[in-house]
Amino acid sequence: MALFKATPPPPPEEAAEYPPDTLEQRYASLLAAKGKTDDNTLTNGFLRAILEFALREAASDIHFDPQGDTFRLRFRIDGSLEDKLAFSSKDFSVAAQLRVMAGFPPQAASAYSPEDGGFEAMVGDRPVRFRVSAFPSIHGDKLVLRVLDMGHQTLMLEHLGFAPDVLAQVQSAIKSPSGIFFVCGVTGGGKSTTLCSILKTLTRPEISIMTLEDPVEYMLPGVSQSKISPQAGFTFADGLRSILRQDPNIIMVGEIRDKETAEIAIRAALTGHLIFTTIHTISSVGVISRLVDIGVEPFLISSSTIGVIAQRLIRRVCPECAQPDTPAPQIVNRIVTRSGLAAKPILTAPEGKFVAAVGCPACNGTGYRGRLGIFEFLQLNNELKTLIDTKASVADLHKAAVKSGMRTMLMDGIIKARAGLTTLTEVLTSVSE
Repeated sequence: MALFKATPPPPPEEAAEYPPDTLEQRYASLLAAKGKTDDNTLTNGFLRAILEFALREAASDIHFDPQGDTFRLRFRIDGSLEDKLAFSSKDFSVAAQLRVMAGFPPQAASAYSPEDGGFEAMVGDRPVRFRVSAFPSIHGDKLVLRVLDMGHQTLMLEHLGFAPDVLAQVQSAIKSPSGIFFVCGVTGGGKSTTLCSILKTLTRPEISIMTLEDPVEYMLPGVSQSKISPQAGFTFADGLRSILRQDPNIIMVGEIRDKETAEIAIRAALTGHLIFTTIHTISSVGVISRLVDIGVEPFLISSSTIGVIAQRLIRRVCPECAQPDTPAPQIVNRIVTRSGLAAKPILTAPEGKFVAAVGCPACNGTGYRGRLGIFEFLQLNNELKTLIDTKASVADLHKAAVKSGMRTMLMDGIIKARAGLTTLTEVLTSVSE
């Protein structure tokens, strides 16, 4: 594990033109020390500063974009990229240092090959994992670091943002003795966090839990975790076959990507195992359609599925600058058109605490700070199982799911906007119905 400690701010005389303790200030201080201090030490100091400020600003990703002789440094904060700094690649060899830390081979051996690796570090007093991706561009490697802040993992279902009634339904479903449970959503929508929170809830000494992941993002005590390696011939399907010979009670498969993996997982669910997995669709009923499209028989889906969570992350309104707001008639009409008349009483209820995003220094002028999840949870009743078996359309499945009581992501977002957690504009921008 690489050990990084927080770098103290430079003396005031070295940073007179910068605000106190900023990334620009650290960069200027280190640049001023060139020729007086070893270059490796300065490069490590600059990299420490970047990682520290990324954590300070709750960035989920750090982008190093090469542009000629300069690097454009950006942080992804609350889902959006923000420019932080432009620095000369001749000043600090950050790219070379990151390649070494990520375990990449020498540059000459892989000049035109995308690479994936990672490292762990103590940033200040917090253990953090960084997943590193390198992609060749005409100006050199574009590097992206995914930030996995292990010191701030809650991994508690109760803290993910489920409505109390939906949380109770999910908690009941995951206690099933066998079956398959899907989590779906867009890339970066928090699926891994939800799955690992479920596994943490279920972990106890008398059962065996095993995972197949790509990559392993969260370390889970009491769980046997493994990483697939398609290059070495170790795929989800191969790993799942082997895991079934290890006498597990619960299996987490990082993603269903093909018919082979789907059928092995479903048949394991039908023979007494509890399976948790993700699949790339944007709605809960879309999971059914996706499985049918890759060749899974509908009767296998209807007889094995115990639940489907669809989710995504939206921006949380900044509590420092949010202002009370009343939904405009055109917004109300737009939402009612998309979600149906059931949304109108929620939007016009007198107890609503709708807010508008204004912008202030605390949120860097965006009006938002942090993110929260919005969810829909699908459980199959007899009507839905019959529709699946007869290969009903996604529209018919969606209509039947809503009729059976499923709250859609759009409705969940509207309810959270009414509670003042986000804005209706953010919900409409982020969620389709």
